[in-house]
Amino acid sequence: MASDRDLETSLLRMFVSCARSGSISRAAAALGYSQPALSQQLRKLERSVGQPLLHRTATGVSPTKAGEALLPYAERILALSAQALTATGRTVTG
Repeated sequence: MASDRDLETSLLRMFVSCARSGSISRAAAALGYSQPALSQQLRKLERSVGQPLLHRTATGVSPTKAGEALLPYAERILALSAQALTATGRTVTG
């Protein structure tokens, strides 16, 4: 289990997908989750960082100030994770 000081790559992937698609529902479909399950995981990430990361409206989502600050780091962490897996011989998908 990750400590509160760690950011889980799976949660970062969900956040990036939501922020880039502008929709929790679209991100959930793309990632193979239900919308409620993805929302729950986003709340877990928000608890880890201590503040909301997405503005939620009836028409979609957009990053908060904290979300805007986290987004480039999240994308970099995901890219580095994929590179590390590739370097060790594992094929990376998605």
